[in-house]
Amino acid sequence: MLFCRQIRFAVPAFVVLALFCFWPLRAAGEEVLVAHPALTFGDIPYYIASQKGFYREEDFQVQDIYIRGGVTASQALQAGSVHFTLALGSGVRAALSGMAIKAVMVYCDKPYHFLYARPDLGVRGPQDLKGKKIGVTGLGSTTYFATRKVAEHLGYDPDKDVTILAVGDIWASLHSGAIEAGLIRPPFTNMAEKMGMVKIAYVGDALQIPMSGLVTSEKLIRERPEFVRKFVRGTVRGLKFFLDRRNEAENITMLNRVTTMEPEAAKTTYNFYYTIMTREGFPSERSLSDDWELTKLMLRKPEIQGLSRSQAAQKMYNFQILKEVLKGGR
Repeated sequence: MLFCRQIRFAVPAFVVLALFCFWPLRAAGEEVLVAHPALTFGDIPYYIASQKGFYREEDFQVQDIYIRGGVTASQALQAGSVHFTLALGSGVRAALSGMAIKAVMVYCDKPYHFLYARPDLGVRGPQDLKGKKIGVTGLGSTTYFATRKVAEHLGYDPDKDVTILAVGDIWASLHSGAIEAGLIRPPFTNMAEKMGMVKIAYVGDALQIPMSGLVTSEKLIRERPEFVRKFVRGTVRGLKFFLDRRNEAENITMLNRVTTMEPEAAKTTYNFYYTIMTREGFPSERSLSDDWELTKLMLRKPEIQGLSRSQAAQKMYNFQILKEVLKGGR
C-alpha cells in the first residue's frame, strides 16, 4: 500500500504546495524535493529511478511535491523551495524569461499528442477538417500552437479554415461531442479508437519539441554540482532501464502506476513512449529548432525575439553535468 509522510519546509507566499505520494518511501538519506505539475507518462525515467531504488543508491530520499502549474513550480525552484522540477516546458521558458534555472536532462523530445476526430460529426479524414472545431487546452498554450502547426501541415489556414477552441479538458470535450477534433495522447487514443474515432495526424510529423525532462536551479548547479550529478546519474539509469526491451513487462507495470490501463492500451502506450524517448537525455537538433520557433510565438518579448537559437539554448539548457555522467565522471 502506498502511503505519504508529512514534510515541513518554508515556501514563499505565492507558492501553494500540496503533497502527494506516488512511490513507497525509501530508507533514510538526504532529502530531495521534486516538484510535479502533473503525473505524466513522459516522466517515466524519473518514476523508474524512484521505484527501482536508483536514487536510494545515490543516498537520496526523494519526496514528490505536487505544485499546480508549471510556472509556479519554476518559481518554487527559483526560490529554493524544491531542488528539481519536472515541468520542462514551463521551466525552460521561465529560464529564457530571466529565471536562474536550467533544464539538465530531456526525457522525451517528440510530442505525446495525436489529432483525433469524430467521424459521426463529419470528420472521417484530414479532408473533412475545414470549418470544424478543434479543441485545445487554452489559447496561447502549447496545444494551441501545436494545433496550428498540424493544421498548416495538413494544408489548412488555422485562422480561416478551422475553429480552434479553448476547452480545458480536450478528451472530455471530444468525448461529449462538443468539438469535432482535438489533440489527445495515449491511453486516450486507445479509448478514442474503441469509440470509433479516427486518427487524423501525429503532431510529431508537424512539430518536434522537448516535452519532458529535469530542471534545476543555477544556484544548485554552481554550489552543489555533486548533488545534481548524483541525481542526474540516478535518472539516467531510469531512462536506460526504460529503453531496455528486456524490462518491457516491468516498465508497463510502472506505466500503469501513472494511469491504470487495460493490457492492450498499456502495451500500445509503452511502445509509443519507447519511440519518443531520447536515447541519452539530449534533445535532437530538430526538436531544439522547432521549440525555438514555437517559443518565439509564445513569448513575444522583444529581448527574446532578438536572440539566436544558440543564445536561447544557452539560457534554457545546461547539459554539462549530463555529459559528465555519461562519460562516467563522478
